[in-house]
Amino acid sequence: DDYPAADPMPDIDVVEIQHKELVDFLSTSREMRETAKSSFKQAAFAGGGALAGGFLLGPIGGMVGGICGSIIGFLQSDNYDGALVAICKLEEPQKKALITRVGQVLVAAGATAVTMDSPNAFRGTLISFASQQTVREELWNACVQSLQS
Repeated sequence: DDYPAADPMPDIDVVEIQHKELVDFLSTSREMRETAKSSFKQAAFAGGGALAGGFLLGPIGGMVGGICGSIIGFLQSDNYDGALVAICKLEEPQKKALITRVGQVLVAAGATAVTMDSPNAFRGTLISFASQQTVREELWNACVQSLQS
């Protein structure tokens, strides 16, 4: 795996700082919250309750089924950490992989290694490029993939 612009992978301290900046960004970015909110909203409507309700009663049934399915799912679910908490708890190898992937996404969007060489520059690059919907989606996908590995 090449770090952005084929630069050598930074040491643990830099990865730790970049990881902290990414978590701070994810927790404070309105755009990222909106992206996550939309993803979860779509998943809820894609649930079995919406499908069954829509099949039986049409659009209104889909809406009612989606609501009922969401309530039942909430009541049956175990207590779990949100994505942001889980990202904060990643082990070092997963943190490195996540930061590498985030760097690749930003470079593909037009960032340079120089624009990510300090915590402030990294955060600024995140903020700047996250205004693009495709970048936000790729950043979110990178976070989700880091939780699955």
